[in-house]
Amino acid sequence: MNFESYFKCPICKGDFSRAGNSLKCEKGHSFDIASSGYINLLKPGKMNNAKAGDSKEMIRARSNFFLSNAYLPIRKKICEIVGRFKNNLIIDAGCGEGYYTQGIAECYPSSNVIGFDMSKFGCEHGAKSARRVAKDNILYSVSSIFEMPLSSSCADIVINMFAPVASEEFLRVLKTQGHVIVVSSGAKHLNGLKSVLYDDVYDNEEKFPNYDGFELLCIENLKYDTIICGSDTIYNLFTMTPYYHRTSTQDKEKLQNISSLETTVEVNFAIYRKL
Repeated sequence: MNFESYFKCPICKGDFSRAGNSLKCEKGHSFDIASSGYINLLKPGKMNNAKAGDSKEMIRARSNFFLSNAYLPIRKKICEIVGRFKNNLIIDAGCGEGYYTQGIAECYPSSNVIGFDMSKFGCEHGAKSARRVAKDNILYSVSSIFEMPLSSSCADIVINMFAPVASEEFLRVLKTQGHVIVVSSGAKHLNGLKSVLYDDVYDNEEKFPNYDGFELLCIENLKYDTIICGSDTIYNLFTMTPYYHRTSTQDKEKLQNISSLETTVEVNFAIYRKL
């Protein structure tokens, strides 16, 4: 797939051309494509180092958790929604290790799919996974989703899975009548996990903002109960949540004593259209 036509140089906004294993712009700025297949397009000075984004350990924990298939219904749901709309170019803004990105690329082999994330470890993992299944319609790029190195009005769909919403940038890169799918936690999401960690369990607050330049078409809810087996898998799930960073060491240790966790998974899919 010819991905370079979608990209702009993050330094000067010039057009790219392919030169071997590099993308070069008209002013000579050059960005190498890694041997694993991803490309780092973070602007110099924008945390362009190994500390940006999720660590290697966090990416490993996420990818190991996804092997449990506990979130497979979420992956199937986002793929189903994407199929309702024109999807020549799909952007996964905040792609992490690429679990959902690759699922979409596999469902729609004639589409181009680009995953952006600040974590070079996430992009590297996604690129290696895509290569293992010989998917050439997917590319991962290290970049902030608030400043994606893309041409304006190039994308048909932006998906935003449990990540910050860069609405102004999504508006810029989407074609008119293009769609944003914002995926967020529902009220009861992971209450089973929270009940192990905390004495008082509160439902998540659900927010569906109105973004300038977009209309909110609908909100779809996915809710199911699942059993997660294995203390390692349970802890891997925990590291993916915001609770990981604000839970005491003493409460974290509670997870070491359980080998099976029954919890509700509840996710909202807010579908917006660019005006």
